[in-house]
Amino acid sequence: MGQVVSRASGDADMGRRFSFAEWLIRPSPVRGRGFTLVELLVVIAIIATLIGLLLPAVQSARGSARRMQCMNNLRTLGQGLLSYENSYKNFPPGATSNGRSKPLTGAYSWAALILPFIEESALYAGLNPTSGGPAKDATNQPLLRTALKAFRCPEDRGPETWDVSQTGKDGDSGEYILNGGLSNYVAAHRAVAAFGSGVYTSGTDSKVGGFFLDSKTRMKDISDGTTKSIALSERVWMYPAGYMQTSVGIYAGTWAGAGGTINGDASWVQPTSFAPARLINDPTASRTHRSLSSLHLGGGVNAVAFDNSTRFISDNIDHFINPSGNKDPNDAVDSVLEYLISIKDSNPVSFP
Repeated sequence: MGQVVSRASGDADMGRRFSFAEWLIRPSPVRGRGFTLVELLVVIAIIATLIGLLLPAVQSARGSARRMQCMNNLRTLGQGLLSYENSYKNFPPGATSNGRSKPLTGAYSWAALILPFIEESALYAGLNPTSGGPAKDATNQPLLRTALKAFRCPEDRGPETWDVSQTGKDGDSGEYILNGGLSNYVAAHRAVAAFGSGVYTSGTDSKVGGFFLDSKTRMKDISDGTTKSIALSERVWMYPAGYMQTSVGIYAGTWAGAGGTINGDASWVQPTSFAPARLINDPTASRTHRSLSSLHLGGGVNAVAFDNSTRFISDNIDHFINPSGNKDPNDAVDSVLEYLISIKDSNPVSFP
């Protein structure tokens, strides 16, 4: 074996020759040093602290992105409303009776009528909602189950579609089951709460919103101003505490049907519409299916006005019912939220 000179030796070994075997087994004068347990725990604590500091910021950024996507959805639907109005010279009805004498079941909503204007012409043609046939027609079920992203707030935890079983009514007998694509967006129905019949067919009602049964709201009907009147806002499927829909017609519904379901009662023109029956984001109230709600971080709801401008509405907006819930919800239009919902109450106000 040849002799080699160690390059790693100290000064005392300079010039000394080692055999190759000695050179291989000779320990290095510089030894590696590992972490002690205390040092490791300190590093873990620092990492945990950094995560704790960064996580809220990350969650906030994600929440902001989802809120923006929700607003973009409302812009898409708002543009659909404007395009419909441009074609027909009026906004779509909240629900359409299709000329039937008993339109209470199977009525199509405003959302189904704007499908051609949000790049869903094929779906619209398949459903043919102006044909006079009910939405509950079994042949429509595959189309009604279509999940449309434009109708879904990304913060919502609900399923893409939901199955509903409801006893037939108003001339229908037996039980039928329909599935429908979920929607989180609802249209302004009436400025004061709808306790009792939800159909407001009179366009002269000063408390009316822009959408009701067979409504044909025109631009000139919105005398409070298109920038100062809510067209659409949002409603969740499920609340954070697990406060979920437990009966037909509560909270978010389907995009196609005017009632609580595809085959729901159009006399309520909901849940595709709203009236401020309770405070925004109040999961303890019994009539939250008529109000507004969301799962956005920090609360509040998004809305789009009739000019397609989007707005954020805080939970703390001036509301006709106080937190104790003891004010008569059928009072006159006398709060900012009610002014924004009504299209002609002679109280035009800007979004706060």
